[in-house]
Amino acid sequence: MKIEHVAVTALRLPPASPWEDATNKVQSLEFLIVELHAEGGLCGTGFTYTVDVGGTAMKSLLEDYLAGLVVGMDARDYERIWNRLQRQSRRLGLGAATMAIAAVDIAVWDLIGKHYGQPLWRLLGGAREEIPSYVSEVNLAAADRVEDLAARVDDYLARGYRTVKIKIGRDDFEEDLERLGAVKKRLGRRGAILVDLNQKWEASEGLAKAAELDRFDLGWIEEPFLWSDIAAHAALRRAVRTPLALGESLYARHQVLDYLRADAVDFVQADVCFVGGITEWLKIAHLAQAFGKRVAPHFMMELSLQLLCGIQNAFMLEDVVGGSFTELGLLAEPIAVKDGIGRPPSRPGHGIVFDKAALKSRELKPEQVRAGFSGGSK
Repeated sequence: MKIEHVAVTALRLPPASPWEDATNKVQSLEFLIVELHAEGGLCGTGFTYTVDVGGTAMKSLLEDYLAGLVVGMDARDYERIWNRLQRQSRRLGLGAATMAIAAVDIAVWDLIGKHYGQPLWRLLGGAREEIPSYVSEVNLAAADRVEDLAARVDDYLARGYRTVKIKIGRDDFEEDLERLGAVKKRLGRRGAILVDLNQKWEASEGLAKAAELDRFDLGWIEEPFLWSDIAAHAALRRAVRTPLALGESLYARHQVLDYLRADAVDFVQADVCFVGGITEWLKIAHLAQAFGKRVAPHFMMELSLQLLCGIQNAFMLEDVVGGSFTELGLLAEPIAVKDGIGRPPSRPGHGIVFDKAALKSRELKPEQVRAGFSGGSK
């Protein structure tokens, strides 16, 4: 099943609903769609993404450097392909390089599934046919009132979700506590609350604030500190009852291993696009299992659904409000969580079928980015 041709498309579009957290106000999501055309007429589709910045750079990296490396290779040799791409781009460091590799790797696995006539989740292990999902908000705008948040939680409950993740990290910590109190009152004993700080806290303030969060019986505290501060996370984990979750800002298995060795994480949230695709993500998931940890991948709902159904140590699927391919209007065949449960499609490969017309209408135009980019980091 030799790869004969590679096509790359870049998209830029805003989230389906406004996104703002403690450290960033998102302008746009950028997606890179890669098609691997193989002998016999099969086509595998892969993708990766960035938040606000880097899409044009990754498109050039894929088209000018990486695509040619895989032409002529057999798509079934996913380890050989991944290692060739990694070795030839390693001098770029982690981040953009692994994110670009992910698009090719995901397309490779899609091809493998189509070649063997099997859905991806079964190729990855077939551990389960469905997975519970939590709804994940990106709404910490100053204008968002406690009563607005409470009303949304009522809606999530009505749609079948029992676990809700909200952003915290307001400058006034009392506002965070008030919002948490309102959510807990709405959920009662029916569900659980997760909180995400997006690396807002300084290590010096984290211990005192996190201790106050213990009384809410949260499912986890996510990314309280800078992603690189392993010592601070380890100290916090020893000091509070609430579990810690992180991993969306890590780009390789050795970075995850450092956290696991330091006993500084409870839930591993490796993002399949950031770590270099399915090949590397699987190694991270199995590594976490060796340390007795469960995984809850960041974002990419439609693909994370397949990954979680393939492995034993899956926790929950993240369904980010305004961020799924389905909500963004990019799919010809929508994939949605129903009654708080995600079920992967039975189609061979990853089952994600893009709407070609929708992709065309959202193509990234470099001149528009240059004219309008101002960045969203706070």
